[in-house]
Amino acid sequence: MKNHLAVVLRSLMVSLGLTLVGAAPAPPATAPVPIEDFTKTLVPANGLFTVWRKDGKVYIQIKKSQLDTDFIQTATPANGIGGYGVAAETPYVALARIMRFSRADNTIVISWPNTSFVADGEPSAQQAVSQSFAPSIVAVTPIVAEDAKTGDVVFDASPFLGDLIDMQNFLRFTLDTDKAPAAAYHLDPTRSYFGQSKAFPDNVILEADQTFESEAPQTETEVKIDNVPDPRSVQIRIRYNILQAPAEGSYMPRIADDRVGYFSNVLLNYGNDNVNERQLRYITRWNPARLPVVYYISDSVPPQYRDTIRAALLTWNQAFARIGIPNAVVVKDQPDDQNWDEDDVRYNVVHWLTQSNSGGYAEAEVVFDPRTGELLKSSIALDADLLQVGYLEGEDFAAPTRPEPHGFAAEEAAFAAGARATMNFGVWALGAMGQAPWGQAPPGYVQSFLYWVVLHESGHNWGLQHNFIGTSIYSAAELQNVAFTTRNGVASSVMGYLPVNLWPRGTRNGTYFQHVLGTYDYYAIHWGYAPVPNAQTPQQEVPTLRSWASHWSDPRYRFESDEDVDWADGHAIDPRVAQWSLSNDNLSWCGSQIQIGHAILDGLAQRYNVSGASHDAQRTGFEFAFSPFSACAHFASHYLGGEYLSRAHVGDPGASLPLEPVSRAESHRAFLMLDRELFAANAWQISPLLLRSMTYSEWSPWGGAPWQYDPSPRHDLAVAEIIKALQQSTLTYMFQPLLLERLDDMPMKYPAGSTMSLADLFQWTDEAVYGDLRNGAVGKAGAIHRSLQQWYARKLVSLAVAPAAGVPYDAQALARAELVRVQSDVAQSKKAKALDVITRAHLDLLAAIIHQALNANLTTTASSK
Repeated sequence: MKNHLAVVLRSLMVSLGLTLVGAAPAPPATAPVPIEDFTKTLVPANGLFTVWRKDGKVYIQIKKSQLDTDFIQTATPANGIGGYGVAAETPYVALARIMRFSRADNTIVISWPNTSFVADGEPSAQQAVSQSFAPSIVAVTPIVAEDAKTGDVVFDASPFLGDLIDMQNFLRFTLDTDKAPAAAYHLDPTRSYFGQSKAFPDNVILEADQTFESEAPQTETEVKIDNVPDPRSVQIRIRYNILQAPAEGSYMPRIADDRVGYFSNVLLNYGNDNVNERQLRYITRWNPARLPVVYYISDSVPPQYRDTIRAALLTWNQAFARIGIPNAVVVKDQPDDQNWDEDDVRYNVVHWLTQSNSGGYAEAEVVFDPRTGELLKSSIALDADLLQVGYLEGEDFAAPTRPEPHGFAAEEAAFAAGARATMNFGVWALGAMGQAPWGQAPPGYVQSFLYWVVLHESGHNWGLQHNFIGTSIYSAAELQNVAFTTRNGVASSVMGYLPVNLWPRGTRNGTYFQHVLGTYDYYAIHWGYAPVPNAQTPQQEVPTLRSWASHWSDPRYRFESDEDVDWADGHAIDPRVAQWSLSNDNLSWCGSQIQIGHAILDGLAQRYNVSGASHDAQRTGFEFAFSPFSACAHFASHYLGGEYLSRAHVGDPGASLPLEPVSRAESHRAFLMLDRELFAANAWQISPLLLRSMTYSEWSPWGGAPWQYDPSPRHDLAVAEIIKALQQSTLTYMFQPLLLERLDDMPMKYPAGSTMSLADLFQWTDEAVYGDLRNGAVGKAGAIHRSLQQWYARKLVSLAVAPAAGVPYDAQALARAELVRVQSDVAQSKKAKALDVITRAHLDLLAAIIHQALNANLTTTASSK
């Protein structure tokens, strides 16, 4: 989770003080009637509040003591739209927030008070906070009935039919309708009404069945939801859940530490000015006094998966047993009891989803108290496609500069797509190496994969963030030892994105997936849940917690999370921090995965050149064979301009400086892999027979949705274009401004020659791309390499003539120098007499582009670089 983004979003939504989109205006208030008169002949739903239904409307009865007190309100979709961003039971549309009900004359004011700013124990500061940060008013709604003796009131719940969670904009961003504004969705209040309402002891559910409509006719809608009969109108059931907030003093928050990965609830504290920062970060965790956490496996989960899910959930008991909390997790099947309801906040449920357009989905669901970070409910959603062995498109494999997902749900959607891809890669690899039938998972393989996915998601349910450095702990020899991986797993944490642990034919192999908690997982649970002796306040725990967290430098306990894999914009710097890689030498591991990729390619033509076999399988097999090439281009490029990052604090055992260098030799080793496997003219030797075989089965062209008929523009698989895109995206990453800045600054931090330099980047890339101009082999280059040369020439031109903001002057100078050098090399190459027509035309175009650039007017705006 981008936790800092979540906090900013929540703070903005809560503190703007605006009436949100769709909130119904308050009708004129009239004198309330007695409750007994209003509710005559009605049947109540009794619980946290009493809920009444009358004339198609919903009314809430609350006690006088419940006025001006804190409740926790969440909103989740109760249904999905087939994988287009909205899925059932996923609480990412609106964050949990405090809700209050206050009386103003004969109306109830429903508000979201501002809870992000506190001043504990300081009355004057508390007064300043209350004056500075306005609440958000959800709605003002009439009191329709009152008990004069008790002060209980009944009010109209119609404001919950408005678009309180701003689903309109969520659909806009999710469906990307800005490119077709007429296709944007907005709430139609005339087709919205209350669905189910439920009352339980600790929470109340109000379901709003809301219709969102698009004004564009189906034939003109560029962006639409394809799995509904008429995409101009879609009903989304929003389930509002109002929970009893924990009583003050019933839970002691725990203050976060940047060396241990818990989601944190960040407040600004104005109660003490004698601090370095005002941020007060409470971790999200369960109240140890409220354990065990009881999971229920929904009847929607296929029976064949229930035992695996149960075993994975119970695995966390091993970590809690070590800190004296036995049986912290209990798992039950959904009971055959009509009074049991998964909407009851007391139940934590594993759900099963079926979606047409998600490609596989898994997400942890948590509800926490936004005042303290206390977890109150957790569940897991799993999608059927996650376990499907078979067809995926190439877009499911991460490109080196793919757009980074935003928000926890998007991160977990990306996790599920990557998890499904690595699971399927293993299936095809095992087939290619003769260890399983082609395209079929061996016995127990899918269940083993599911076990790890549930371990990962349930780790989030305990409050744990991702940990993306845990895959760099073990050696190849350890990962190939089944006894070792059975005991220790394949990484130090289940909270990473762990690829299938698979090695080439003739090499020993450990377990494919992680079934045990790693060393970091035990460490993190101890840090978050073990009691601190004699501590009576969160601040009194801090010295002990700091001591417990001081072991970051030990590889077993290292933690790095989502912000540390933000490679696309150049923010991330540590090549050890990665998703979907393994071993303490991931460059060598990449070599083994590329070897497996070649094995798949080598077997595809022979395996499927048989009577009756569909050519779709060859196309799918290529996608999986290509995945390690794509992933390893991603990993290798991170060594260029990289630095090793440490979260250790001053004085921690074994602490280094926060930044240590990636050596020039290691950077060059990574670049040589890029050259050999990606840039070299002879890198892509693919069987012509295979290229002619990889097509798709034709079906009737009259289908209306992508899952009915959605052919690609070309009948063949555009392999050359896929490779070109990977080359270009890798170079785009290598020459982005932030990375160029870091390389330019390296001599200020490290001895000359010890790290890769900016000059190295240009010289190494020049040799990889244009070396054949100097060695006389330019005539042997194919279309892919010629395209690379043309694209890189234009990249150099943009750096030299019209650099982007932030490109250092040194990079501009080196780009111009490279253009001069290539110009000379092109001129020399053109003297060869045996050039074919296309090669000569290619050289002429390069010469023209470079000549024009070197004689162009430079963009000379002053830069801070």
